[in-house]
Amino acid sequence: MELVLRIDREVGGYVVFKSEDDLKKCLQEQDCANSTYSDEEYYKHNGHVSLEDFCDLYTYSFIKLTEEQIEEALGDYAEKHKLKDNWGEEAWNMIKK
Repeated sequence: MELVLRIDREVGGYVVFKSEDDLKKCLQEQDCANSTYSDEEYYKHNGHVSLEDFCDLYTYSFIKLTEEQIEEALGDYAEKHKLKDNWGEEAWNMIKK
């Protein structure tokens, strides 16, 4: 499992994607919607554009998070905010066991 965060370098903020392919597909669809081409013409002329090129075009960057990084970040978040599980126990104490 991995997650990809798309970071908007111009406006700020981020969006989470399941993969680089999902991010690229989203950016292609956005670019296609903004173009004057029909969908078929757009993909004929722009189907080869890389994820990095789309990110440059829209002033985005992205980072990939591994499963281990995600687990560590969520564990840290649960501990910091003293999150409770569905039984009312502090989740971090259960994770640490």
